Amino acid sequence: MHNRSLKWLVVTVAAVAVLGFAVVAVFGQQQVGTKDHPLYMLLPPSTNGAVIQKTGALIAQDLYNRTGLYIKPIFEADYAAMTEAFAASNGDTFGLPATTMYLSIYDRTNGHVTPRLAAVRYGNSYYFSSIYYWRNSGIKSVKDLAGKVWIYNDPGSTSGYKLPTLLWKKLGLTFDKNHIVESGSHPNSMAALLNHQGDFCTGYGSPPIPPAGCSLQWKYGDDPELWIWDRYNNELFRPGLRGKCVDLRETMFETYGEDKVLTEIGVLATIGPVPNDCLAFGPNFPKDLQDKIVAAIKAEFQDPKMKALWSDPQFYQWTGVQDITDSFYDGYRELLGVPIPKR
Repeated sequence: MHNRSLKWLVVTVAAVAVLGFAVVAVFGQQQVGTKDHPLYMLLPPSTNGAVIQKTGALIAQDLYNRTGLYIKPIFEADYAAMTEAFAASNGDTFGLPATTMYLSIYDRTNGHVTPRLAAVRYGNSYYFSSIYYWRNSGIKSVKDLAGKVWIYNDPGSTSGYKLPTLLWKKLGLTFDKNHIVESGSHPNSMAALLNHQGDFCTGYGSPPIPPAGCSLQWKYGDDPELWIWDRYNNELFRPGLRGKCVDLRETMFETYGEDKVLTEIGVLATIGPVPNDCLAFGPNFPKDLQDKIVAAIKAEFQDPKMKALWSDPQFYQWTGVQDITDSFYDGYRELLGVPIPKR
C-alpha cells in the first residue's frame, strides 16, 4: 500500500511539473505583445528617416488599436543592422525588409523567417532599379557611365546597389572609391545627383501612371518615362497629356519642383524586374499573432487615412498588399544565381 501511494505520488508530482512547464510556456507566449514585452517592428532606412520614424509610430499605434498588441517601431541604422536584428530575435520581431535584405535574413536565420505580405505599388507587386542621370550630360548609354561618379544608397540595397552591380559586371564596368558616393538613402541619392555630387545615381524605379482617360497599361520593358517625357520633342509632356511620375524623382518634387526635376533628370535604363519588399516575421514568431497583424495591415489598406500613410513616397509607397510565401522570391534567387531552397 505504501509503495503504491509513493508511486502515485511520484507520478502526480511529475504530472504537476509537466503541467507547470506548460503553464509557464503558455504564459510566456502570452507576454509577447504586452507593454512589458512589446513586439518589435523593424523599419529599413530606404527613404526619409524622419518620415519613416513618425509614420512607423502612427502605424504601430493603429495596429495596437486593431489588435491590442503593443508594437515598438525601430528605425534601423542600415540594411546590415536590420538583418542582424532579425537574426538575433526570438518570437517577437517582424519588419518590412527590401528584397535583397529579405534573402540576407533568410540566410542568416537558416530559413526561419516567414514572409506573409508583399508590397503592391500602384497595382504592381514588382519593381526595378533605375539609372538616373542629367539629361544634358552627354550620356547616351550605360557604357557611357565608365569613368563617371556613381551615387547609390547602401550596399545592401537591391535597386540601389545589387542589381546595378550585376549589370556593371556584365558590361565590364568598374567604379573605384574615387568614383563612388554612398548616400545612405534613396532620396539622398537623388538629392546628391541634383546637387552635382556625382554623374548618375541608381535607386528604385516604378512604372509611370498613365494620364486620365488613357486605357493603356505600362508593362516591364516599356519606356520608363512613358507619358512623362516626350522623346520626339525632347521635353515634358504638357499637363493633361502627362502621366504621373512615381519613381525616385518624386521624392524631390517638393524641394525642387516637379517640372524642374523631370526636365533635368531622366531615366537612362532600368534593371529588373524584381519582387517587391515584404512584411516578414522573424524566428519563432507565434502564428496566431502573425495572423492578427496580417489581418490588421490588410484592414489598414481599406482605411483611407492609413493607406495614405503607407503610400507616402517619403515612407515606403505601399498602395496595397498581397499574400505571399517564400517562393515569391525564387525568381530573384535565380537572377542572382542563388539556389532555391528545398521545401
